[in-house]
Amino acid sequence: MARSAIARLGSWTAALGLCSVLCAVPSAGAATVAEYLAQVSANIPDDEIKEPGSQARAKAIAGLLNEDLGLTPSDLIDLRLELAEAWLDALKPDEAEKAIGDVLAGTDAASAQRERAGLTWAAAFEVRLLTAPDPALLPSPIETVAVFGDLGQRVAARVHSVQAKRLLAVKKDGKVADPDAALAHFDRALELLKDDTPEQRIPVYHLRLLAMEAVGHNAEAVQKWLHAHREDPAAAEVLDTALTSGQKLIGQAAPELKAKRLDGGDGEIDIAAFKGKPVLVDFFATWHKPCGAIAPAISAIATKYAAMGLVTVGVSLDNKETIGQLPGYIAANAITYPIVGDALGWDSELDDAWHVDSIPTLILIDANGRIAAIDLHAATAEETTRNLENALAPVVKNPDQPFIP
Repeated sequence: MARSAIARLGSWTAALGLCSVLCAVPSAGAATVAEYLAQVSANIPDDEIKEPGSQARAKAIAGLLNEDLGLTPSDLIDLRLELAEAWLDALKPDEAEKAIGDVLAGTDAASAQRERAGLTWAAAFEVRLLTAPDPALLPSPIETVAVFGDLGQRVAARVHSVQAKRLLAVKKDGKVADPDAALAHFDRALELLKDDTPEQRIPVYHLRLLAMEAVGHNAEAVQKWLHAHREDPAAAEVLDTALTSGQKLIGQAAPELKAKRLDGGDGEIDIAAFKGKPVLVDFFATWHKPCGAIAPAISAIATKYAAMGLVTVGVSLDNKETIGQLPGYIAANAITYPIVGDALGWDSELDDAWHVDSIPTLILIDANGRIAAIDLHAATAEETTRNLENALAPVVKNPDQPFIP
């Protein structure tokens, strides 16, 4: 019976103009779902099955389901799920949802099959979202999927992520209408997956970070939020892949920095001695014009905020050939804070632990000895001043408050 169904599949697909007659399944007895699907795929031309929006595979599977295939109830559910996914590949969410409804309407589906159906339903809603003229008119996916009952934590998390995407697509005056609600749904998704494997949470973290940027959070705020969740292995992996080496320092204890003074002062400077005060570290070189362009701004900030407890330390990455320019550089830019270095240029090890890959680099340490901000330099003195004052405001005003990334 099953073998004749496969033989007849050729006539269905030929009538649909999809493919030639399918080969007989080589195994004895009733064919399996995998064998039926293999024959479907083998008899649809590659150019047709790869064509965007092609319905060939979905129609072939639908034809199979009209026959008596000799499959078990569980196998028939798997075949219906394949049909739903095929309609989804064809960008036909209505047909996909109908196939999913057929699966979830009965009581025979196992929990894994119900989960698969729920995840496919969520994906179908996302297709609707991409093509909807007005996302605000779409129903809440959370309320819509509730009619199917409990489909598992992964489905619930996915649906909350889809709802977050829906809210991000709803605009008012050109901006996301309810950004806090959108981010809250990503947070709920992470909470639902907290006992799952890190691999399940990693995509949600990525979506949450992209959403933060989309609603106007600056890079520092995004980094601080991610650092606050770094105890989660999933967040730690995202940190490892999404941030630069320097960005990963935010919220961490400042590396060691102890070097000889080059500004005419005696002895050496050890920034560990300044714990209890915010410290601004300026990595620069006298020969580098962009460093010279913002040096007056750094000097002015250092003087202005010194009265509020800020300690500024310059780290020269000059080599033996250029270190002689340092006195003139200090005088020209009215620098009053200490400058340290070893005259080894880029061969110096002073910058290694700080992950300084280019100059100028400005790094702010809070009163508790943790990195509060990096990359505070900008192309102009005005922008650099603005960056520094924004970063210093919470650190200098509350020098005794622990830094919370």
